[in-house]
Amino acid sequence: MVDRPAGAWQDQLGWALLVLAAMAGAVAVGWIGFIASDDSLYHAGAAEWLARPPFAGSDHWTTRFPLVVTFAGMIALLGDGFGAFAATALLFYVLLVGTMGVFGRSLGGARVGWLAALLTATLPVVVTQATTVGVDLPEASLLLAGVILLTQTGRRPAHAFTAGMCFGLAMLCRETTALPLLGLVPLFFLGRPIPRELIIAAGVGTLAMLGAEALFQGLVTGDPLRRYAIAFNHDSTIDRAANLEGNLLVHPAINSLLVLLINNDFGLLFWAAAAALVAGAHRSIEASARPRAIVLTAMAGASFLLVSVLATKLVLNPRYFLLPALTAVLFVALWLDRLPALSRRLLLTPTIALNLLLLSASNAHPRWPMEVLVAAARAHQTEIVHGDANDVARARLPLRLAGGGRIDARPAPVGALLVAPADRAPPGLVLARYPSPPTRLGVLIRTLGVHPLLPAPIERRLLRPNPTMLLLRAG
Repeated sequence: MVDRPAGAWQDQLGWALLVLAAMAGAVAVGWIGFIASDDSLYHAGAAEWLARPPFAGSDHWTTRFPLVVTFAGMIALLGDGFGAFAATALLFYVLLVGTMGVFGRSLGGARVGWLAALLTATLPVVVTQATTVGVDLPEASLLLAGVILLTQTGRRPAHAFTAGMCFGLAMLCRETTALPLLGLVPLFFLGRPIPRELIIAAGVGTLAMLGAEALFQGLVTGDPLRRYAIAFNHDSTIDRAANLEGNLLVHPAINSLLVLLINNDFGLLFWAAAAALVAGAHRSIEASARPRAIVLTAMAGASFLLVSVLATKLVLNPRYFLLPALTAVLFVALWLDRLPALSRRLLLTPTIALNLLLLSASNAHPRWPMEVLVAAARAHQTEIVHGDANDVARARLPLRLAGGGRIDARPAPVGALLVAPADRAPPGLVLARYPSPPTRLGVLIRTLGVHPLLPAPIERRLLRPNPTMLLLRAG
């Protein structure tokens, strides 16, 4: 596709402003922020790098060096606070959206790139990871960058070696990166669409990066394979109940496909991608870029199939299907680019609106009991506030960052302060009630006054997604 010479810079500026507005809107609608989960563990690793470098990592999370070291840099730059959390997450969001724009442009021209960036910027599975420090977005960005370098025009071994280094960095983000990389195996045996020597060069680059990390571990800890021992013993910590969160599960043979087709994190993306393929969107890929599209599709396909097969080892979390989702985004962008301007707008506008609607229905306070515990401790700093052991453990970091307060997981003695769910609270004097904040969509529904018309389960999901918490003086 050839860009229009007339008014080209005005078009590019318009698209850039549209993407920036979509990013700002999506982040505002989908903001979650600190969730006292994996992000707390990444923070612990970053803090160790700042306090006692070099830090070889102590668990599955703190050995994810590309993320942890970047996080440490943000803390050093911005200070130890929630600003560093937000900046780290948003940095990788911007990186992924930009990388998708570059990838789309290489497949079909500037407009395909802008469309890919726009769809990525508003895709719920991306935005839900864009406000919380996590490994998914940097891993995906590194994989995409590796594919771009591996299929670069000219097919130089140096580019392939650098691509392998990107793949290696992605594996240092998360070892399951090996799953999409296995998609290169059949391409190696076929010898196309890229020569075998380039895949070998990429493999050397990957091994060089992993070897450098093994050397680092060997020098610091004496065990060059330490990260793999940690990773292989991580299985017992995986919460299998996550399979049930937001997924329609029918039978193991089709559950993974149902995650793609019927899940808020993807909206109608994979339905649209199917329509794009039926419409022949793949035929509009520029001839020089077809190897790039084939390599990415092979990696995304391998990722989907292997995550499906390993569902009993992993979980069917939508973020594990991020690479197939990004591949689908590119095919949808290619399809939209071929349509007349009016048809493109009529499809693009409701797609983005639906993405934002799905984001607005998400629970922005997934750790509400922990948030209440922190608020109560901050409001009663002269006393100890007792709470659930899990909430107390999660609350220690945000409480420290907020300026202090005293909390305890032991049973509350008579007369002590206690935070508990309203439906399971022990006897005592209620000092404060903390009703669950509604979802952002719930706020709109309540403002419009239509919430009495909703079925009870939907009304509860949108207006009261968390339990009401009480602050009591134990009796």
